[in-house]
Amino acid sequence: MKKILISDYDGTFYQNGIDIKKNIDKVNEFRTLGNLFVLATGRSYVDLKIMIDKYKIPYDYLILNHGALLLSKNLEVLNVFILDKELVVSVLEYANNNKDIYDVVLIDVFKKKVTDTSNVVKIMLKLYSYDNALDVKKYIDERYANIKCYYEKEDNHYLVEIVSVNASKSLMIEKILVREKIVKDNVFTIGDGINDIDMIRKYNGYRVKNACDELKSITSKVVDSVNCLISEII
Repeated sequence: MKKILISDYDGTFYQNGIDIKKNIDKVNEFRTLGNLFVLATGRSYVDLKIMIDKYKIPYDYLILNHGALLLSKNLEVLNVFILDKELVVSVLEYANNNKDIYDVVLIDVFKKKVTDTSNVVKIMLKLYSYDNALDVKKYIDERYANIKCYYEKEDNHYLVEIVSVNASKSLMIEKILVREKIVKDNVFTIGDGINDIDMIRKYNGYRVKNACDELKSITSKVVDSVNCLISEII
């Protein structure tokens, strides 16, 4: 019976240049057997596509923006949660008046740095200071309803990312399972971060060794890499 594997990208599918090539080879083998592979990430389509094109990563579905967007292999939009326009405008006003936020990026389904506030899937706030990023996240969490707010580190700066409260990797997985007629016992998930908790708790969830502490309390199933997990479930 057909199986499906859903993997986070940063820190999970990609840990280093050598490991990702092994993961890709194993995913190709996995899919050759009639199974499905899904990347589920906080990244936008624009940011993930750079990696997909660079490494030639095979996939059947993409879950993007912390679970706010679901795309098919043919880039059909299967489900999306758009942020309320008034909320977007309000966050923009706050960010423009906060000297610690040096850039604000609005992201829609397929584009980054958009100006239209009516179709925003994710807001990305960029800061140089860890403490300032945490302060901004705390403010956003307390000030705004109907959102989820994530903190991310990227190179030499920090991100505070805002998506709809409805955004959920596990919810998007449910949509795929209905579409593909896959039973829950044949669903496997793997990740390393806070935005992976819901899908790892709900399905056959694994974590990589470098997972966050919150995820360690959710599952005791640990593997070195995605290719190791595939070897277990094939």
